[in-house]
Amino acid sequence: MMAKKGVCQGDIDYQGIVKHINDGVVIIREGTIVFANDAFYEISQRKPDQVIKSAFSSFISAADQERVTRYCTEQLFTEGISDRIEFIMPKENGEAIIMMKVSVVACGGVPAILGALTDITERRKTRIELQKIKGRLESILHSMNEVVVSMPPDDYQILSINPAAEALFGVPLKHFISGQSHILDFVHPDDIRKVRQFYDNLSEAEFDGAQYRIIGSNKKIRWVFDEGHVVYSSQGTIRRIDHVIRDITEEKKAIDALRQSEAKYKDFFESTSDMAFTITAEGGFIDINDAGLKLLGFESKAEALASNVTDFYVDISERVRLLEEIYGKGHVEGKHVKFRNKAGEVIEVAITSRAKMDDAGNFLCHEGIVHNISKALEDQRNRVMRNTAGGMCHYLNTHLMTLCGSKDDLGQDLSSLDALIEKLANGENSPEILKQMQALMEDVRFFNEGINKAYERISEVTTAFNKAFLYKEESYSTKTILDIFKAYGYEDNDSK
Repeated sequence: MMAKKGVCQGDIDYQGIVKHINDGVVIIREGTIVFANDAFYEISQRKPDQVIKSAFSSFISAADQERVTRYCTEQLFTEGISDRIEFIMPKENGEAIIMMKVSVVACGGVPAILGALTDITERRKTRIELQKIKGRLESILHSMNEVVVSMPPDDYQILSINPAAEALFGVPLKHFISGQSHILDFVHPDDIRKVRQFYDNLSEAEFDGAQYRIIGSNKKIRWVFDEGHVVYSSQGTIRRIDHVIRDITEEKKAIDALRQSEAKYKDFFESTSDMAFTITAEGGFIDINDAGLKLLGFESKAEALASNVTDFYVDISERVRLLEEIYGKGHVEGKHVKFRNKAGEVIEVAITSRAKMDDAGNFLCHEGIVHNISKALEDQRNRVMRNTAGGMCHYLNTHLMTLCGSKDDLGQDLSSLDALIEKLANGENSPEILKQMQALMEDVRFFNEGINKAYERISEVTTAFNKAFLYKEESYSTKTILDIFKAYGYEDNDSK
């Protein structure tokens, strides 16, 4: 080979060994490659005849040629220069980042550069990517609202902490870094023992969490959730313990308020005299209180939970319209429907209900109360009947007074007629008697007309009353009406 025949043969008897080294090895004399091993051919993607006697600068990118050439020259004549340099090597499929370790050797009595070249492209890309990842992680840590703090496994020294600590504890970040302040300094006195035990046990537990109070620099008490976990090294030893501390003050207030609300709701659910329920859209009972069991006639809650509310609707179309409103508007208030309980009794009720949804906005069920309004409606109907009957009586009394007056006047006229008829029977026959009888007949016709008009008015009222109330003769109707009248002092003749 050319390298063996070259001017440097006497100085590099070890080149047979160098050929098998994984790093690319070249000897550069006066800027020309006089020796290269197989690894260099592979790195440069060139054949031996394209390498030997070629200028080394042809293996360097244009941007790096002047810098690397100057470096190699300085290596030959200057001491104290770094023995490593990086540069870009052009390749057929792109570029490679090369790290070259340099030493000076004698080659044919002339100083030359011995370079050991390593392709660090992937290593450098990995390092750059790791730096990017580190940068992103640092950016995330700096933007987090949670406090992230790292400590060694054997003490409480703070190795690192993110800026969120300033907002939570109310002191500058540098106080934690310098050791002037520590997160345990802010733990509530009543909780410090529990917190220290939590920290001490983490090495063994590997992962755990604790909820406790802290007192910030502004003396305000806040609740936090501290989640700690162990970070291991590649050798399996504990490298550090990381803590993520989150402010849960508002969350805890909301949870406490929710618990109080649930407790109040449960108390209301069990104590209300109205039926309280939770029902699926298909009608299955999820929950029902004792008042509901009594209203519908169930003997136990188990029996109710195995039933369907659709079985209790008198008119199932009322349930269809009810569901359309509940799941359309999200709620319904005071909707009147009719139930038929297990005993067969029809119950008029008012339903107030709201739909419940999951986090995705899907309807799960609806809950609410059912108020029995049967008695209230009956009382209302009775009040309407009383008021209507009172008005009707007042109206009828007016026409009855007309009838009564006409009756009395008719009685007087009939008595007068009887007297005149008796005179005629006794032989009296005079034009005066006839005139008097004619006058009396006119009066009778007048009073008869008044009686007819009063009768018509009374008939109109009773007809309108029957139409308004869709009245039909029922045994209980007469009794109810008489009970109303008796309440105002009326007594029928049969009771006397």
